[in-house]
Amino acid sequence: MSRLRSGIVALHLVLASVVAAMPLDRAAAADNALGDEAAFINVPNPITGEAVNRIKNRIEAGRANANRPLRKVVFDFNPDGKEIATTDFGSCYQLAEYISQLHDLGTIGYVSQPVAGHAVLPVLACKEIAMAKSGSLGEILPAGESVKESVATAYRETLGKSREGFGAVVRKMYDRGVSLGRGEKNGVPFYVDLRDAESLKKQGVKIPDPSPLPFAGPGAEGKFPADRLKSLGLVATTAESRKDLVELYSLSPASLRDDPLAGQAPVAYKLVLQGPIDGGLRETIKRTVDDVVGRKGNVLFLELRSSGGDMSAARDIADHLIKVQKEKSILVVAFVPVAAPDTAAIVALGCGEIVMSKRKDNKSGEEDREAVFGDFEGVIGNDPARRDLLNKSLTELASQQGYPVLLVRGMLERDLAIVSTHHKVDRSRRRLMTEEEFQTNKADWISTGTVKAKGQVLKLNATRAAELGIARFTVDNSEIAEVYALYGVEAGKVREATPGWLDRFANYIRLPAVTVILVVIGFAGLILEIKVPGVTVPGIIAALCFILVFWSHSQYSGQTAILGGLIFLLGLILLLVEIFVIPGFGVTGLLGILFLIGGVGLATFDRIPDTMEDWTQFGGRITMYVGAMAASMAIAFFIARFLPQIPFANRMVLTPPTEDPNASPIADLPGAAAAAALLGAIGTTATQLRPAGMAQFGEQYVDVVSEGGFVNSGVRVQVVEVEGTRIVVKEV
Repeated sequence: MSRLRSGIVALHLVLASVVAAMPLDRAAAADNALGDEAAFINVPNPITGEAVNRIKNRIEAGRANANRPLRKVVFDFNPDGKEIATTDFGSCYQLAEYISQLHDLGTIGYVSQPVAGHAVLPVLACKEIAMAKSGSLGEILPAGESVKESVATAYRETLGKSREGFGAVVRKMYDRGVSLGRGEKNGVPFYVDLRDAESLKKQGVKIPDPSPLPFAGPGAEGKFPADRLKSLGLVATTAESRKDLVELYSLSPASLRDDPLAGQAPVAYKLVLQGPIDGGLRETIKRTVDDVVGRKGNVLFLELRSSGGDMSAARDIADHLIKVQKEKSILVVAFVPVAAPDTAAIVALGCGEIVMSKRKDNKSGEEDREAVFGDFEGVIGNDPARRDLLNKSLTELASQQGYPVLLVRGMLERDLAIVSTHHKVDRSRRRLMTEEEFQTNKADWISTGTVKAKGQVLKLNATRAAELGIARFTVDNSEIAEVYALYGVEAGKVREATPGWLDRFANYIRLPAVTVILVVIGFAGLILEIKVPGVTVPGIIAALCFILVFWSHSQYSGQTAILGGLIFLLGLILLLVEIFVIPGFGVTGLLGILFLIGGVGLATFDRIPDTMEDWTQFGGRITMYVGAMAASMAIAFFIARFLPQIPFANRMVLTPPTEDPNASPIADLPGAAAAAALLGAIGTTATQLRPAGMAQFGEQYVDVVSEGGFVNSGVRVQVVEVEGTRIVVKEV
């Protein structure tokens, strides 16, 4: 049996070398491999009964996947690169017994560091053992301790008939008194405890050399390194990484994404993504995910009900999800209940796994329609530069995450034809190839069908996405509760991952309608503060509105919002200079207004316009704020006209003194002709000029602006300049 196993491994290696010699690019082959569906199961340290149950649930969910049923399972006994040494025999035996019952699956025990204690038992239960050079097995018990007969029986039963010849090797791991020798039974190597040599000879075991092996005599340590176990034949092959195992055993690259929890009990959260993805949603998601990690959450179900928006923001979300999963041991599962087009597809590719719905619970009476992954037609349009940029970004993301790169390219390139193939010699080796690659390599590969024809972009329904390695699982309906069950999580224990109240408040302010209302109020307050002397409330309200607008957008657009704020501030300064320093209204005032509008527009746009599409959208945003300013001016002049007649509100206005109780507190502003007639007239300030205020000329009260700075009330002033209805006075 050992020779047969060695022969199989040798065949794998020969096939690998054959494929390596082919003209097909190996990196591309790895990115587009469709190997056996496999699961990497991280075995925790220590092994506990609860961890065994989680492992069972994980494997059974994979076996039940109708589209891509699980074929192989790799049990990684050192997922964190550290030694494992579980002393609890019961839990280790429970796991070993379960592994032994997986007759329909290829089970591989992977040991990259020392495995000691009873953790050796489930390693031995695997059909094959692969080890890194730094790995070892044993000792099972410390020197001086003896094993119970029931435990020894469990080790013998776990080895079974296929590995009966390694019984003495394993016995040496828990009994240093074993004198390990080499024998032979029915032409197959059979290792013996030389203390039992006579009885073994009666059972047909030949022992040519009665001396113990140099490294395993009586009293020698029962710890066997990888190279020694391979020379003995117990270890099938050596592999220094999971990627080596993927290549050696023809596994799907997607299997490398499996089981990031390393055996932890799931603490699950749910987050729903809705609407277009932009910089605001990007920052909200980042903070929410970080908050989940801070609450010790290790599973996040991301329900994707979004589409459209900013591609770069979606890529930033995907990168953040990848980083968090790698550094914080959290599994992010993307659930696609209906569709994941454009930006939603990008976010999904950043998740550890994707689950899609077959929507068999359609209550509308329509024919069942499966969820769809990918639809970039509305994004790429006829812009080759945009398509190429997006293509580069997404192929990098797919390669990093172990998804077939050709499928992602097919979602963007209409002229790309994709075929699925398998190798002529080793049918377990399957690849996606372009039509050109297949024609070049058709002597060694056989086509099994067209995945995508030329002239169209690729969109995958749930069934096809699962078959081709995009989706890990499919569920029958569009309710996320069924997804929870796949991961052994009770629906009642899943918590909502909602943004904090400050994020929710900022998101509310960022709604276009709310932002425009705040801008209108802000500009109206600003105009009132200049128009009506002595009123401070409009200025305070204006400042508050603009602070809220810039604050809410600065969280999401970062440097863009800061730049917009600085431009807005410059515009405000220019406008004040024009009003209070430079008589008249010219270039300075016009630039001030343009900078005010441009600053608000840039701060609320989330990014610096780059493409023609960006500039078009930015122009629309500016147009909207020009309309907002026009509305603000109308509101401001209306309030300025009627504020003095409003009870209680008129207390905010500094009114000129008058002896007539029935007189209007503020005279109408004179027209241009009447204002021009006041040039050279001398009057008295009725209010303080700061520098705007009111002066009395005869029986008439008019709004004026001082030529210099502050002027007290009751001071003689003379009109020195009139421009339109703007009257400039100086103290005389």
